[in-house]
Amino acid sequence: MLTYSIEYLDALRSAEMNLLVRKHGQLFSESDVLEVGTGTGAQLRELSEIAKSAIGVDLHSSYLKPPQSNFTYYDGVNLPFADKSFDVIYSSNTMEHVMDEPGLHCEMKRVLRPGGVAIHVVPSSAWRLWTTAIYYPLLPKLIFSVLLRTKDQHPTTAEGGATIPARGIKSRMLDLICPVRHGEKGNRFTEWWHFRGASWSKRFRSLGWKVERVEPLGLFYTGYLVGSSSISMKMREQLARVFGSACVIVILRAP
Repeated sequence: MLTYSIEYLDALRSAEMNLLVRKHGQLFSESDVLEVGTGTGAQLRELSEIAKSAIGVDLHSSYLKPPQSNFTYYDGVNLPFADKSFDVIYSSNTMEHVMDEPGLHCEMKRVLRPGGVAIHVVPSSAWRLWTTAIYYPLLPKLIFSVLLRTKDQHPTTAEGGATIPARGIKSRMLDLICPVRHGEKGNRFTEWWHFRGASWSKRFRSLGWKVERVEPLGLFYTGYLVGSSSISMKMREQLARVFGSACVIVILRAP
């Protein structure tokens, strides 16, 4: 079956954070930061070193388990903090999985202090297109993986906390033709459109934010973490200049 290494996922997230700090470190310095979608906690640990304070929240399906003094569970919408508690709200590869976007974004604006910023690292159209392209060379392994799981009728949890319901034979066969969508917008054939920088800008504006900046993060990788053992992070930075960045940085302010 196809699997991914949590250790390498952490390494990718650490490389992303290093690039983000290189570009916009001043936004985190001396700030109280809330990370929405903490995942394994790799970036929360780094934020704790560069910010005045850093607190993370995630769903109960998170890799992390309390008690951690700077991490807590939430329900995906309601943030368990007082109004105007944070200078920066940060997320990485989380916003595409949000089910109740109006509710969560209203909460983020509630806990953000006047003049504060929301910084979201989100997947790009390049990530979706290259993930689809790399899917077909992996098809023999994927077929084997699907066959092993054909009788599995239980929901599973994907990276980022998204719940994948049990799938029937027809759905699984369609999965062999084209990989399923990663987030909650569009479908397997149109998701690349929703991951464009212009689409993210429109999406965040519709949720009541002022979009201050949208730019490539500068790291290339695909789904399935192909090449995790052979491609260095430095090489992934160089590949991003040719094949596109896997993620974009979106900086928002409440109007």
